[in-house]
Amino acid sequence: MKPLLSFLIVALLGCACVAYAQEASLPVEINGDQVQYSVTDNKVIATGNVVVKRSDVTLTCDRLEFDRSQNIGIAEGNVVLERKEGRLTGDKMFYNFTTMKGDFIEAKITFKPFYGSGKQITKVGENHIVLRDGYITTCDLDHPHFRLKAPKVDVYQGDKAVARNMTLVLGQLPVLWIPKYTQDLQHKKPMFVITPGYHKDWGTFVLTQWRHYWNDQVNTVVHLDYRSRRGWGEGVDLNYNSPEFGNGFMRMYYTQERFKDDKFFINFSESKDSVVEKERFKGEWRHKWDIDENTNAIWQYYKLSDDQFLKDFFEREYEDDTNPPTYFLLSRGFSSAGTLSLRSDVRVNRFTSAIDRLPEINYLLPGTRIFDSGFYWKNNTTYSNLAKLEPSPSVNRYETMRLTTDNQISYPFKVMRFLELRPFVGGEETFYTKTLSKEDNNTVRGIFKTGADVSTKFFRVYDVHSNLLNLDINRLRHVVTPSVAYFYTHDPTLEAAKLVQFDATDNLARGHGMTFGFENKLQTKRKGKSDDLVRLLLTSDFYLKEDTHKGGFNNVVSKMDVKPNEWVTVYSETYYDTIEEHLSNANFDVYLTDPKNKWSVSLGKRFDREVDDQITSQFNLRLNQKWYFEVYQRWDVEHGINKEQEYAFVRDLHEWEMKVSFNHKETDGDAIWIAFTLKEFPDLTLDFGSGFNKVKAGAR
Repeated sequence: MKPLLSFLIVALLGCACVAYAQEASLPVEINGDQVQYSVTDNKVIATGNVVVKRSDVTLTCDRLEFDRSQNIGIAEGNVVLERKEGRLTGDKMFYNFTTMKGDFIEAKITFKPFYGSGKQITKVGENHIVLRDGYITTCDLDHPHFRLKAPKVDVYQGDKAVARNMTLVLGQLPVLWIPKYTQDLQHKKPMFVITPGYHKDWGTFVLTQWRHYWNDQVNTVVHLDYRSRRGWGEGVDLNYNSPEFGNGFMRMYYTQERFKDDKFFINFSESKDSVVEKERFKGEWRHKWDIDENTNAIWQYYKLSDDQFLKDFFEREYEDDTNPPTYFLLSRGFSSAGTLSLRSDVRVNRFTSAIDRLPEINYLLPGTRIFDSGFYWKNNTTYSNLAKLEPSPSVNRYETMRLTTDNQISYPFKVMRFLELRPFVGGEETFYTKTLSKEDNNTVRGIFKTGADVSTKFFRVYDVHSNLLNLDINRLRHVVTPSVAYFYTHDPTLEAAKLVQFDATDNLARGHGMTFGFENKLQTKRKGKSDDLVRLLLTSDFYLKEDTHKGGFNNVVSKMDVKPNEWVTVYSETYYDTIEEHLSNANFDVYLTDPKNKWSVSLGKRFDREVDDQITSQFNLRLNQKWYFEVYQRWDVEHGINKEQEYAFVRDLHEWEMKVSFNHKETDGDAIWIAFTLKEFPDLTLDFGSGFNKVKAGAR
């Protein structure tokens, strides 16, 4: 039957398709169990397993009536319209294959991770679909657990969905009404997040986030939080993006902290005398503007009520930077002529120490060839108007204007075919208007520098091919790169003890020594690209007797990365003090991941002779399709105590994940929280809790 039908299609539509191909570059191809063609009406009627194709559009249905003169099709029965962006299904469809527009009756839409349904779905543009009396959701069930319901939903595929008079429905229960709601379809961030839990310092808490997309350039996140021991907190995040003036964000958070001893929501014995109130807040603004392809500007403003605010409410921000600066930076690149930048730093939080730069202007010229001589010149010139401020209530203030120019001339050449030598000579001169002693004001400090570095590279290729343990080795390349650098810095004409120490520029001293480096790599080819299986780097400084340091080798630093395949990774970093003859720092990290994603193990060790010796571990196990378990431990080897423990159960709730976590820290006590997260929104992160830091496992 099929060959006969194919013959009929060719016989009945052959001439028509040829004629249509002459009229349009993208003809419509129709196949079905039975195909009838009416020359009088210029129509094609197909029934049974109908398949229609045009460009990247595929339509399947039980019956199709296609008007060739208007290029319009009427499809009925199990109608499915598919494009790479998504799928439309319904009982009946009217579709124009020229304009790519049409109507679906009692239809559903799929554009992962989102799903929608409506009494009528209209495709009004290339990527614009309108749902009427329908909803959108991330649940793929016929009766979704939750949905965003509205009389009209405009869906711009790959961009956003806009609904007016929207109602959030859980099951059959409407729980929230919003006059207008925009869901971003690109960045996968949820509209509403609720996180309840318990924390030693907060007591019982509920943290909420409500995200709203106003348009393509502006979206906001509103925070409304309650902590039984701290009271209410509220904040707004404003994120914006301007094609002409760059992008950035503003974040404000405020709490009239009411510190109480109770740990739960209700305390019937509370009195005014037992409540301590305090205004606490933060405000930040960060903006980046690419003025043109060579010029950009960045500024940041960061205001805090006190030095403990971030630690108490935004612990992860506090770990990143305990004292975020306020600054402005404008940079202009001049191709091979260097870079000019203007920076301004000002203290806004008086409880911190700071270095004000009002302003600092820097010009940097990278190594530039001097005509055709073979010599290269490098210059770094900086003017700074500096003020060193001590924390309030101190009024001590140290000021100076400083002009520094650092020049270097080098002449790289090959000693042999495989050995490159680069000798250099230079000097740094710095003018100070003020120093620690008035006698040295308005003086120039000079310092002479010289040195040379030499490097080479050796390699050998081994014809080895193996897939043992999924290593996927396609030949091995062994690369050895030794290097030696000699440096000499003469005594400065004005010693550092006579200068206010603003930064490293003011702390220069005599230096005389060598730096040895040795890099060892083992590489293979994977998917047409070079991949490092093992990389080992050894470096050490050797100080000669004229140096201010003790002569001989200083720290020996080793760094090693091992990544034989996708499921085994090893990192190592050690510092050995040759003067004291002991290991001063060491970090080891090992990651093992099941290729089938059923389990993973992470082990780390952090050793710091001056701080502590810790071992960290994390174990993840998928118990079944619905449950998996996480354990995180941080053990203090020196004192023999468990400094931190975290246990978490995660339950798969179809489109949601529920995570119940218990955390205990030796210094901070216990914390419990429950988090519900939409699985399709991996960008969502929480501002508290522990986890295994994959970059530096030992550092946790």
